[in-house]
Amino acid sequence: MHKFLYLTHASWTESWVHGGSIPLALASKYKRMDRDGIYTPDENLIHEAEIDLRSLHPFVSFGETPNVRDFTFTGNYFNGMPMPEVRNANFYTEDGLIQSFCNVFDVEIANRFGKTACVRIHNIEKLRKHLDKRLGRKSRFGNCEYTHDHQRNHFLKSHDDTWQQEYRFFWPDKVACSVELPPGIAEIVWTA
Repeated sequence: MHKFLYLTHASWTESWVHGGSIPLALASKYKRMDRDGIYTPDENLIHEAEIDLRSLHPFVSFGETPNVRDFTFTGNYFNGMPMPEVRNANFYTEDGLIQSFCNVFDVEIANRFGKTACVRIHNIEKLRKHLDKRLGRKSRFGNCEYTHDHQRNHFLKSHDDTWQQEYRFFWPDKVACSVELPPGIAEIVWTA
């Protein structure tokens, strides 16, 4: 199964093609208030609830950096009107290492990301196992899905990001690092 990796500089293809060190960044690195290219306002957000928990404000406030797990809010009224029922909701941030790929090669996607090169990964499963071994832990992995509602997790993103056609690896870790790749992981398919 081929995946594609868009890179900022053509020189960064070297490690993917001939072997060498690659950086693995924390998901929070890609969090920005404005959605732009690789940046999204909801990166590393976990929001699992029947309703958008922010809609309970000002009656319930979760602050700027929510850290709520298994939240239940039932049987509440305001001015005689029932409030929404919430059971076992989660609303928190979870950081970790990510490595993102694209399911397709498209120069328009590369330009939108602000990238100047692209490599095709020969065997994504082999790469994942190699990275898991080097990091000493198993990744979560798969295609990202996209939604119009409030729910989010590392593999569920806003419909505004659908154009990314993303496949990613995620390791729940708190420190960015570099990992050595063997030669032959990928081949160059495009440079600007």
